[in-house]
Amino acid sequence: MRKEKIGTGIALTVVSMLFIASMDATGKFLSQSFPIMQILAVRFVIFFVFALAMALRLRDRGIYKSRMPGAQILRSFVLAVEVSVFILAFSLMPLADAHAIAAIAPLIGTMLAGLVLGEAIGLRRWISVAIGFIGALIIIRPGMGVMSWTALLPLVGAFLWAGYQVLSRRVSLGDRPETTALYTAFIGMIVFGLISPFYWQSATASEWGLLILNGVVGSIGHIILLKALDAAPAATLQPFNYSLLLWAILIGYIVFSDLPDMLTFVGAGIVVFGGLLASGHGRFLLRSLRR
Repeated sequence: MRKEKIGTGIALTVVSMLFIASMDATGKFLSQSFPIMQILAVRFVIFFVFALAMALRLRDRGIYKSRMPGAQILRSFVLAVEVSVFILAFSLMPLADAHAIAAIAPLIGTMLAGLVLGEAIGLRRWISVAIGFIGALIIIRPGMGVMSWTALLPLVGAFLWAGYQVLSRRVSLGDRPETTALYTAFIGMIVFGLISPFYWQSATASEWGLLILNGVVGSIGHIILLKALDAAPAATLQPFNYSLLLWAILIGYIVFSDLPDMLTFVGAGIVVFGGLLASGHGRFLLRSLRR
C-alpha cells in the first residue's frame, strides 16, 4: 500500500475519533435532561438515514440481504446494549475517566477473538491483555473508595464493545460493510423506537438541535472510520484509535471542566501500552526507550 494511503488512513482515524468523542460529549450533556432511550432513538434514526444513503448509492439490491442474518441481529442487539451502558456511564462519571477504562476494549477483543473465533493469539498478546487489565485496575482502584461502582459500567461496556467487534469480524466473512451498517442502524432504530415512547420528553428547538447533532456527529465519525479502514490496514490504524482517549480528555476538560487524576493517567497509559504491544507497535516503543 502506498505511503500516502497509510497517511490518509491515519489522519481519517484521528478525525473520526474526534467526531466519536464529540458524540459521547453531547450524549453526556443530553443525558442530564433527556432519557437515554430517547437520545439513542434519535441517534439510530439518523444513523439509518446515513446507512440507507450509502446503500442507495451502490444501486445493488443484494446489499439489503445478509448471508448471516442471525449473527447480524445478535451483533446489533449487543451494540444496542453497549451504547446504552456507555451513555449511562458518561452521565454518571467524567468523560475521560470512562474512556480511560473503556480503552481496554481492544485487548478484550484480542482475548475473545482467540477464545471464540479460534484466532492465534500468542504469548505476547496474552501478556498485553494482562498488562491492560492491570492498567484498568489502577484506574478503577477497587476497594480504595476512590471510584464508585459506576466505574464498572465502562468496563462492562468495554466487554460488550469487544464482543461486538468479534461478531463484526464474523459477519464480515459473508456480508459487505454497507449491509452490516444497514442491519446495525435498522435494528437499533427498531429497538429504541419501540422503547423510547415510554420515556419520551418534549424538547425545545435548541434541544432538538442537540439531539440531531448527537446523531449526525456519531454517523459521520463511523463513516469516516470506514473510509480510514478502506485506505489503510486495520492493524496499522489500531494504535491511532487511542486518540479517542486524548480527545475525550480535551473535550471533557473544555466542556465539563473534568480532568482525570494522576493515577487515572498512569492506568490509562498502561492500558494504551498494552494495546500497542498487542498490535506489535509496543516493541518499537521499547526499542526507542532503550536507545
